[in-house]
Amino acid sequence: MRTARVISLSLPPEMESEVQEVATAEHRTVSELLREAFRQYLTNRDLALIRKEGKKIAKRKKLKEDDVERIVRAGKKSANRHFVAARRP
Repeated sequence: MRTARVISLSLPPEMESEVQEVATAEHRTVSELLREAFRQYLTNRDLALIRKEGKKIAKRKKLKEDDVERIVRAGKKSANRHFVAARRP
């Protein structure tokens, strides 16, 4: 029994040719290529939403770009310390 669902997709002829060429060049099926493209789309959409929300928060808190960069760097350092500590035996 299939675990995936089949959908129909319309593409302009030039785009369909390009999809076929890329799939062939990468030794992938068209389905694999389009699944990966959709995963990338979702990731980009999520990042855009995060950026948009971050800008709203920064504006509300009257943060400048330098403030945001400093906060992000501090958060990364903290996360790295926790990661390293968690990996120690």
